[in-house]
Formats: sequence, structure tokens, C-alpha cells
Amino acid sequence: MDRTKQTGSWQEEASINPALIDQDGYLAGIMQNMLQAALKSQFDRFIGASEYERSEQRNGHRNGSYPRQLLTRVGSITLHVCRDRAGTFIPELFDRYQRCEKALVYAIAEMYFTGTSTRKVASIMEELCGQGFSKSEVSVLVARLDDELKAWRERPLLTAYKYLVLDARYEKVRENGRVISKAFVVAVGIDTIGMRDIIGCRVVNSESYESWDDFFKSLKERGLHGVEYVVTDENKGLRKALMKYFQDVKLQRCQVHFMRNLLGKLTRTEQPEGIRLLQEVFAAETKEEAIKRVHKASEFLISRKKHAVADWLEESIEDTLQVLDLPLAHRKKMKSTNMLERVNQELKRRSRVVRIFPNDASCLRLLSALCQEISEDWGNRKYLIMDA
Repeated sequence: MDRTKQTGSWQEEASINPALIDQDGYLAGIMQNMLQAALKSQFDRFIGASEYERSEQRNGHRNGSYPRQLLTRVGSITLHVCRDRAGTFIPELFDRYQRCEKALVYAIAEMYFTGTSTRKVASIMEELCGQGFSKSEVSVLVARLDDELKAWRERPLLTAYKYLVLDARYEKVRENGRVISKAFVVAVGIDTIGMRDIIGCRVVNSESYESWDDFFKSLKERGLHGVEYVVTDENKGLRKALMKYFQDVKLQRCQVHFMRNLLGKLTRTEQPEGIRLLQEVFAAETKEEAIKRVHKASEFLISRKKHAVADWLEESIEDTLQVLDLPLAHRKKMKSTNMLERVNQELKRRSRVVRIFPNDASCLRLLSALCQEISEDWGNRKYLIMDA
């Protein structure tokens, strides 16, 4: 592909996602690691040997380093610049970086977060900065990030999480020459003092029992304990797997999803009254009062000859009323998966730049990096007052 066209396409994609460079502190650490590795790579080529490597072709010897600070759009970055004994090494990266800092941020953001092939990354970096990087060098940098993200995803869960919220969204991924939809599942835990945290996420082929079973097994092995209440959408495989590992939990079916399911069973003229009656059910303060209101909604459905829908409502509604066993102050936030719906919207806003991930690893890299960012942001404030 023509490099001008390739770069233009990349710039067009980057221009529709400025949020990648506008979030305080998020890219600073990644930028610092990337530039530090770039400096080391340039110095190794200048010396003619890697650190501690014995080589007859070396052009000089190392002599420590000195700090150099850069002020960027993603925060302050401190780099350690290598020195040689003769003092002849002059890093070209800084001057070039100052001229194309914004474009370089986009390049690094794309490199790490859109699954761009390492060969394409190398050509982009050379085009922007006049500094070439080999495919193997880019692969090493990406592997470092993957290791950091894996450590975060697999960290021990030492805190007891009283509440759990589960959901999944689907992304397009290339596999064996085909584009298929894969689920990205996310688990949010709320601990005993009311702080929330994304405690698990992964890419799976589907929301089958086997996938959820493996997910819950991994959470359990990492130390998840204390779970009393779980919010999720209706999924038989999920329910079965959950009860295998957390037998005594209350399972709350998301009220928002349930309401959407009801809408799909009604005609357009029936929908306003049907939704109003269901909202009255969900507004009840006790299960007894809620069941009375369910009967009223069933009478309306039967009057419209919706006998099957009335049966479905009475058989399924109790799963949406587990929230009424919680303290009143918790019910609004714990009656649905809306908290995770907002997370999914953020993931979608970022991943739509990619559209189709080249493989599972690139999908996991982007989405788990964003989950880590969101989770760390949540750590600044309580989500629930647990003594309510």
C-alpha cells in the first residue's frame, strides 16, 4: 500500500477519536515506557552492542545516563538518556518529538490500543519521526504492555465483594480468515465499604455455560469471596455456572433488559400501557406489593389476548424483584446492569475506531486497558454507602 495513503487513513481514524489523547495521565506511563525503549534501541545501535553484550563491533562504551523531562499533552514524562564515554551520542528523538508530539501520541495510541500490525507501526513511526523501528522491537514493546495488562487481569482478589454485576458486549474479530463476533465479558465487584472495581474481563467465543464456568472458576481461584447478590441479564448458561461456584447468592435479573423484552412482545399501541404497568411493579417497596401489581399488568395483557405474554410475565418477574431484599438506598443502583452499560458504551466509543480486531489478543489488549483505566478512576470515590 502507498505510504501516503496508509498514513492518511491512519490520521483520519485518529482524528475521530481525540479522547485518546485528552484523558489526564492515562497515556503518560505508556508514552514514557515507549520513548524510553526507543531511546535504548537507538543507543544500542549507536554503540553497536546491547547492554552487557560482548562484541568486537562495538563503537564505544556506556557511561550511565541523565534525566530529561518532557512536557506533553498526556502529562510530564521523565526519560533517562544513555551516555557514552566519549560523549558523542546525541539522541535525535527529542527534537523530532517536539515537532510532531501530537501525531506521535496518536501513533502510540494506535500501536497499543487498536491492534495495528507491528509492521505498520514501524512504518508509521519512521514516517513521523524519521526514526525506524524493527518489527521485533515493536513486538517487544507490545509484549511489555500485554504482560502488564495480564498481571492486572490476574491480580489476587483479596477484598470481599458483596455485590457482583456481570455483562458482555460483542466485538468483531478475525479468526482463520473469517470475521466473527466474540463476547467480551466484564465483572464488577462492590466491596463491603462500597467501593467498586472491575475484577475480571476476558474475550470468549460465546456466552455459553462452558465460557462462564471457566470465567467464574478463574475468579474463584484468584480469591473472589463474600458474594451475596449478583445482577445480570437472563442467561441460562451464566446462571448454571454461577450457582456452581456461588450457591447461596441472590440472582437479580436486570430490570432494564426485562423491560426491553416486554416491549418486544407488545404491539406499538400496547407498549405505553404495558411499560407503565411494569414500572409500577418495579416501583413497589415490597415483594408482596410488587406481586399484586403484576396481577394488574397480567389482566391488561389478557384483555389484549396476550395470554402467553401474561404467563411469561408471571413466571419470570420474580427474578427481577430480588433487589427488594436490599437496603432501600442500594436499590436504584443495583436493580439493573446500567453501571456496566455505561462501561460498554465507553468501550464501544473506543473500539469503533478499530471496527474489526485482527485477533483475540488485540481485542483483549484494547478493552482490558480501558477497563483498567475505568476501574482505577472508580477508586477515587465510593459507589454505595454500605451502612445504609
